[in-house]
Amino acid sequence: MNRQPITVAQFGIGPIGAEIARLLLTKPWIKLVAAVDIDPNKIGRDVGEVIGLGKETGIRVTRDLEVKADVICHSTGSRLADVAAQLRMLLEREAHVVSTCEELSFPLDAGIRAELQHVARAHNVTLLGTGVNPGFVMDKLPLTVTSVCQRVDSIQIIRIQNASTRREPLQRKVGAGMTVADFRSAVDAGRIKHMGLKESLLMVGNGLGIDFESVSEERIEPIVAGREIVTEYLRVEPGQVAGVHQTIEGRGRINVSLDLRMYVGAEDIAADRVIVKGIPDVEMEIKGGVHGDRATAAMVVNSIPRVVSARPGLLTMDDIPVSFR
Repeated sequence: MNRQPITVAQFGIGPIGAEIARLLLTKPWIKLVAAVDIDPNKIGRDVGEVIGLGKETGIRVTRDLEVKADVICHSTGSRLADVAAQLRMLLEREAHVVSTCEELSFPLDAGIRAELQHVARAHNVTLLGTGVNPGFVMDKLPLTVTSVCQRVDSIQIIRIQNASTRREPLQRKVGAGMTVADFRSAVDAGRIKHMGLKESLLMVGNGLGIDFESVSEERIEPIVAGREIVTEYLRVEPGQVAGVHQTIEGRGRINVSLDLRMYVGAEDIAADRVIVKGIPDVEMEIKGGVHGDRATAAMVVNSIPRVVSARPGLLTMDDIPVSFR
């Protein structure tokens, strides 16, 4: 098919934004037209240099979005309240927006949700929050698996990530190398928490057509190293924290539990699993698990054609089909 490329701007060039930009530049059906970041060390430089391509692209990083784009890939923050004004501004430019903001995957703030829905529809564009988790492994994938069931009684969703293979900020973010006391203090201060777990749970419930009778609090516990673990970035001694174990559960006509473990030294058991009890029972496992950063970039880029052709408004991953593009 001979179609005009979709013009795309990358808004935010942190680690995830850079991964997205690198992937955008490989797609013949996409034309990257802008790259935006507030970091003064990036502004004015060629985006190819900033993202480590080793060659120039002819696109300079700017502080503000200066050109029109069909789609804007947004990657600046995890908390919806912090980025809602950015999202509103981008939608008002009459561009579709695909964002990695975890809390946008299934917005729980009714006021912000209604506002973004109104702005997107008023400008005839689509807004989608996606990624690998939330966005796929613990919500879209389990919902897809249940499509072969006549009846579903319960779903267990388990994600075990080997943080040893991930970037240093993520290893620090899960508490690797901390004492247990310091870990618990960081949890209490909100510094250690995977964003989006509750959003994934409620997206699954919504996709199944149920309202949970009860939803547990998110439980965040340390995973303590039983041996010395050395990564490219840090060393964890026995008795220190290797990472985080976070869980949440919804109970009702269908019980759904989410179990997330992200820690260094999980090489032998890393996997993504979905266990469905019903008619029939279904169990699936992705050995080694889906790589977080690479898969997040892929989810964003592969969603672009679907978002362009979707109905206007605020959508979730349960509203669109996905595939490699």
